[in-house]
Amino acid sequence: MPNIEQMTHVANSCNGYNSVGTEFQSSIGNVYSKSCDNCQHLKNDKCEINLYDKTLAGLDQS
Repeated sequence: MPNIEQMTHVANSCNGYNSVGTEFQSSIGNVYSKSCDNCQHLKNDKCEINLYDKTLAGLDQS
């Protein structure tokens, strides 16, 4: 299972990220911070559009 830091980095780099909330997103770890946890595409702890692994791999290569 990915950690909070990974999910935040992936969400910030993912072109498919779509927030579940409309509130201002700033503080890491708050309810509406930008993270895979707050993406509409995360279902049952899995990215339903299969971008998580691809985005994470791209971060590793930077």
